[in-house]
Amino acid sequence: MDCPTVGVVALMGASGIGKTTLLNIIAGLEKADAGEIETTFKKVAYKFQEPRLLPWLTAKENILAVCDDEEKAVAWLEAFELSESADKYPNELSGGMQQRVALARALSYGGDLLLLDEPFSAVDVDTKSILLKAIKDYSKDNAVILVTHDLNEAEELNAKIITVK
Repeated sequence: MDCPTVGVVALMGASGIGKTTLLNIIAGLEKADAGEIETTFKKVAYKFQEPRLLPWLTAKENILAVCDDEEKAVAWLEAFELSESADKYPNELSGGMQQRVALARALSYGGDLLLLDEPFSAVDVDTKSILLKAIKDYSKDNAVILVTHDLNEAEELNAKIITVK
């Protein structure tokens, strides 16, 4: 797979085909059974399929765990309509709110490559449009690899679609 240095690549395919495994290999979390990944990306941010928030930290603290910029953390919370939930712990947030905090954390971490594994699960339609816009803006200066089952999401992001078989 040839990944551009900016823009979005959407990995699509049947459940269980290996899309998440491919992201994990790209991130260096798993070793490939065969072949190799060559990359020039220096810093990789990863929004996993599940939120993976630190339960002892508030929403804002979860973001600050990867960036030391309080203004940036607050800006992402505002952008994702989470300002009123900044001091709540993950168990006090809905599933969709947890997904938004996790995405805000990945975006605030930055990086020239952003890996997104089904980032819109548990998110309502109106909120999804806010998140899609944020990712679209981010992809103007960075590369994004998105795993999705939703063709509309890929099209909304002007993604190069790769079907994994």
